[in-house]
Amino acid sequence: MTFRLAVTGGKGGTGKTVVAVNLAAALSARGFKVLLADGDVDGPCTSILINAKLTESKPVKIFKPLIDRDLCKPCGSCAKVCREHALAFMEGAPPILFEELCSGCKACQIVCSYGAIKEDSKTIGFLHSAQAGPIRLKIGELNPGEARSPIVARELKLEVDEELKRGDYDVMIIDTSPGLHNAVVQALWGVDLALVVTEPTPLGLNDLFLILDLLSQLGIEAWVVLNRADIPGGIREKILEACRLRGIEVAVEVPYDEELFKAYVRGEPLIKSSIHTPARQALMDLASKVEARIKPSS
Repeated sequence: MTFRLAVTGGKGGTGKTVVAVNLAAALSARGFKVLLADGDVDGPCTSILINAKLTESKPVKIFKPLIDRDLCKPCGSCAKVCREHALAFMEGAPPILFEELCSGCKACQIVCSYGAIKEDSKTIGFLHSAQAGPIRLKIGELNPGEARSPIVARELKLEVDEELKRGDYDVMIIDTSPGLHNAVVQALWGVDLALVVTEPTPLGLNDLFLILDLLSQLGIEAWVVLNRADIPGGIREKILEACRLRGIEVAVEVPYDEELFKAYVRGEPLIKSSIHTPARQALMDLASKVEARIKPSS
């Protein structure tokens, strides 16, 4: 049985992807077969941080109505049923499609009594496969300007499930989008453990509460990773106290470390660096804790 782990966090920019990539690299180095998924479909970057090579891409498509003007009897039924207001209707003329608003639900096609709405498709994003040494990557990417991230996130999860059936993976790590929106829920669904990456700032604390509430509602076990724990003026003690009151484990505290940024620029996980720093050690400690959590399930 593959252990499924999510790296998430309510606030953007806390270091989720850095944690996900380093954890994947550390577990892989310890002999685990790892599948790393990038569910931050609005801005995926795991492949950059782990220097992965793309091996395959396939489009994510949704239904788009194609209006046959010869068959259309301008009745307006399709426009009335469109919840997204993607079809504009004026008396006596076929409807006009505003493509960027269409969600692909097919309601217009279903209600059309004249068969005037044919099936067309629109590419809203891509699913990429990549390889970084022994680590397999699955990446969801939404096209710029599109607003249907949950659809791409859902397709990514389906692709991940298929990959898990094909390969004998020990652990699947998914890096989610920041926030608490639909695409985040899609990525979190069905995981065994969530690592919530936060920072010692007021906004970090506020969003930590929000994501912990969501995980509680989903019934998902949560650990907190406190990144940049020692920044000047930070509210580290408030974060630790909030976690203590909620009974949430703070798995590790990762100190601010310029070597992390240098590794980021090089496109390699910090744990592969020959330079031993407190941040590198914290990430290795996190891998040890996750390894201990995985082993009873394997």
